[in-house]
Amino acid sequence: MSDGKHLVWLTVAAALLAAVSAGDLLPSPLKRCSVKDEPCILEQVKIFFRNFRDGIPDWNVPSIEPIHLGTLRIKIGSGSDSMQFNMIMRNTTLHNFADRASVKSLKGFTEDLTKPLNIVWLASSPGIEVHANYEVDGKLLILPIVSKGTMVISLSQLQSRTRVNAVPEKRPDGHSYLKITDYKTSAKVSSGSFNMSNLFNDNVELRDSTLKVLNDEWSALSKDIQPKILEAADRAYSAALQKFWDKLPYDEFFVN
Repeated sequence: MSDGKHLVWLTVAAALLAAVSAGDLLPSPLKRCSVKDEPCILEQVKIFFRNFRDGIPDWNVPSIEPIHLGTLRIKIGSGSDSMQFNMIMRNTTLHNFADRASVKSLKGFTEDLTKPLNIVWLASSPGIEVHANYEVDGKLLILPIVSKGTMVISLSQLQSRTRVNAVPEKRPDGHSYLKITDYKTSAKVSSGSFNMSNLFNDNVELRDSTLKVLNDEWSALSKDIQPKILEAADRAYSAALQKFWDKLPYDEFFVN
């Protein structure tokens, strides 16, 4: 075979090898999209939520349904406020986001590897839940409240906006990978409610009346509670996303 034909076959083989290698970047059934093809990118997010809710163990990507938020410490009220208590939420998990959320928009990806990325995605969900083991110490109106047990915070009609700042970083393998520099979510919910076991040692009358007060005052309480949940969720989702991006060269992430 002539040198020219050898060169042609080598070029074809190299192209095929590159295509196979790039195609294998994403775990099945995910596929690569054009950087400007937002509908395709949104579809891959849906596929990821549906197929990888338990994470990707081989990549050290943790479960996202539920996702673990760790320990939250929340201080409610001060001074002459009628509600003043400290609450610790341990073994906190966020449920139903991956299962029920709909990602409406995802923008900010670019082919330019010399500039930081500002990725913004909008999502909505009919409802999510936060589960935890709680400890509470303080007062509710004139009633001292000291209890521990399990709790569920239900949040309805979530609308969220997440901004992810990232920079492409060149690594020893010659490829560029995304490194997250900031991850921030703002969110609104139409309503929220508490369900807590073992309040006042499960004295039914005191428990039910206390839960009614807490739920009636959700709008006021949410100003202290919701930011803590969002901060913990941002840390957890940022860590999971970074694990995922650590395995994917950004310079090969999209179809040319």
